[in-house]
Amino acid sequence: MTETRIFSDQVITPTGQIAAELVLRDGVIAAVEARASAPAGALDWTGDVLVAGLVDIHTDNLEKHYQPRPGALWDAYGAALAHDGQCVTAGITTVLDSLSLHGRKDGLDRKDALGPMIGGMDQAQIDGALRADHLLHLRCEVTNPELLTLLEPHADNPRLKLLSVMDHTPGQRQTANVERLQARMVAAGRSADEIEEIMARRHAGRDPGVAYDNRRKVVAFAREYGLPLAAHDDETLEHVEEAHDDGCVIAEFPVTLTAAQRARELGMFVAMGAPNFVRGGSHSGNLSARESAQAGVLDILASDYVPLSMLRSAFMLIDDLGWTPQDAMATVSSAPARSLGLTDRGEIVAGQRADLVRVSRRSQGWPVPVEVWRQGVRVA
Repeated sequence: MTETRIFSDQVITPTGQIAAELVLRDGVIAAVEARASAPAGALDWTGDVLVAGLVDIHTDNLEKHYQPRPGALWDAYGAALAHDGQCVTAGITTVLDSLSLHGRKDGLDRKDALGPMIGGMDQAQIDGALRADHLLHLRCEVTNPELLTLLEPHADNPRLKLLSVMDHTPGQRQTANVERLQARMVAAGRSADEIEEIMARRHAGRDPGVAYDNRRKVVAFAREYGLPLAAHDDETLEHVEEAHDDGCVIAEFPVTLTAAQRARELGMFVAMGAPNFVRGGSHSGNLSARESAQAGVLDILASDYVPLSMLRSAFMLIDDLGWTPQDAMATVSSAPARSLGLTDRGEIVAGQRADLVRVSRRSQGWPVPVEVWRQGVRVA
């Protein structure tokens, strides 16, 4: 049996922030004991905040390491290690690598990249080379005629913990404003011919029959394998109600407040992007995560494309919007864990995994993760 004791005068528990000593045994929090000061033999983190390890249900970050520049592919194993390092040093101890089963992005052929990226992460995990707990989120673009061919080979991967249904056809959902989408492409340096080709390609797969059949197949797949299902970029009441009828438990990045509110009414977890919250708005002009929070319909914040944004946004909820520490931290720890059916992590209470983050607030108010522990072992 291994035992470690840690004291902080700012431990964020599910019921509030307290001064306490944590007793860790064999990777689990054995006890949380209220204390006024650090007892002899305990690690003394006085002055720093102690929070549960973050749980990230959606990040595109692995793709950025597999293709660090357009056309320049990196070794998949090395990409896994680089991505892992960036996540864990941001305080993320459980991360769902979110891989799209569709098309190209910034020159990356996602169909060709899917197998190597999953294989590289699988092997790194087998080798014990990863510091965070990496799970898998497969993003199912329902317009893709090859969707099931890409999805089915990974049905038995033990890391697969979430599916989402998406439709990125221009003119609806995330890209309802086509002019704004085209303006973003121009700002990214796309030529008129490139934009025309991209738009044509995105519309080409929009066979309503294919999209409908694929969505039904993904819903059936999720039920067969007992996987949680998320609906991505819902815009209307009809979108949300269809998602709920399909068994979706997460409304992932709803693009209107109407959709977010209806999802909450139906008992779904509302997940927004943490970069959206930190920046003060959606980069695509859709629902602001801050507006969602202010309206009382924000449950989960995911890193999306900036790992460090999760911790930052949680503390901004406290500092800027007056949320209680426990409610703010729940958006990046317990709520995402529970949305996936993970009941063993996400809170600082006895019996939970000893996934912990020591946070310093001495650098201009920014929350800086200075130590990260996973299952009672310091990993960063």
